[in-house]
Amino acid sequence: MEFRANVVQGRASPRTIAVQARSHDEARAVLRNQGYTILSMSAASRGWLVRVAPLVDRQRIDVDLFVEQLHDLLQAGLSLVEALSTLHRTADNSAHWLSPVLERLRAGHRFSEALGADPRFPPLLIALVKSSELTSDLGQALERFLDHRRKSAEVRDRLISVGIYPLLLTGVGTAVLLFLLLYVVPKFARVFEGMTGSLPWSAKVMVWWGQWLGAYGTVFYLVLAGLLAACAAVLLTPALRTKGLSLLLGTRLLRDRLRTYFLARWYRGTGTLLDGGIPLVDALALSRDLLPAAMYENADEVRDAVRGGLSPSQAHARGGMLTPVAEQLMIAGERTGDLGAVLLRIARFHEAELSRSLERLMKILEPAVMVFIGVGVGVVVVLMYLPIFELASAIQ
Repeated sequence: MEFRANVVQGRASPRTIAVQARSHDEARAVLRNQGYTILSMSAASRGWLVRVAPLVDRQRIDVDLFVEQLHDLLQAGLSLVEALSTLHRTADNSAHWLSPVLERLRAGHRFSEALGADPRFPPLLIALVKSSELTSDLGQALERFLDHRRKSAEVRDRLISVGIYPLLLTGVGTAVLLFLLLYVVPKFARVFEGMTGSLPWSAKVMVWWGQWLGAYGTVFYLVLAGLLAACAAVLLTPALRTKGLSLLLGTRLLRDRLRTYFLARWYRGTGTLLDGGIPLVDALALSRDLLPAAMYENADEVRDAVRGGLSPSQAHARGGMLTPVAEQLMIAGERTGDLGAVLLRIARFHEAELSRSLERLMKILEPAVMVFIGVGVGVVVVLMYLPIFELASAIQ
């Protein structure tokens, strides 16, 4: 398989080279063994999708890719301006968002100020870059950010992989049931409508359903479309999504698991910033963006309590942002003075706990969903064929 990579070697200009390899990782290893720093890589393709994809969203910034490329170039010995200029000249990086960053740097602004002027860069990255300007260790700050994003992505991907099968099963099963009820059953009902004499009870049920759907089908379809539109609006509208998440946080089934997930993000973000040299009050304010809007008030209460002189464990307890395990570990961190590392340890503990809990839940939920869908489809099929069997028996 052929891969095309944008690479740079030493202080030379970037260039695009082709490499034959069996996988993406193997191609990266080959190029690194040859002394190249990889800026980007993609499988060679002439498909229309590859040519059209960059046109879909020109405003989006792949922050993780940008930080990883910048980190590699800085590790290779380039200065910050040289590294940014190199990224600016690469073939697959548009200049519309990187040019202002370079202009601000050349005008005398700090790198954190240049990034902060663009709202598409996350506050966590800007804060870590700002702290590195005091220690002159930008590479380590970028590495901390990448590590935070990798760990967060691992947890998110694990949750998605655990939940995707039950969701797909529910979606397919619901679609099959709707198809049977809205299309197949009314077709069967027409067969029995013209029959004279006494009909089996199952046939009467199908005839009634077909007549009801014929009389109120438009209203039913409008209600169904409205429900789908409402679900889409909740997912796409921030205000509605916040209200929906608030309702989920209030339900007994999902409350503890969702709260644990967001608290783990909160602890990891705060710990990463503390390790980067950010004061606790500022770290708490910046980590607030990692939480859903429904938990902003709790995060603000924790920050205000720390500013008012309470210890971190007391402040988190006052804001309702503390678990029993986190409380004990946080108290230990206050005694040792290494609160950042303790918060990262707390985040790892809760992420592992959440993964185990969801795996147990899905082991119960998957067969339950399969039984529900199977029973639903079975009932509809039996309802359709039972009158045929009864009529055949009557004829005999």
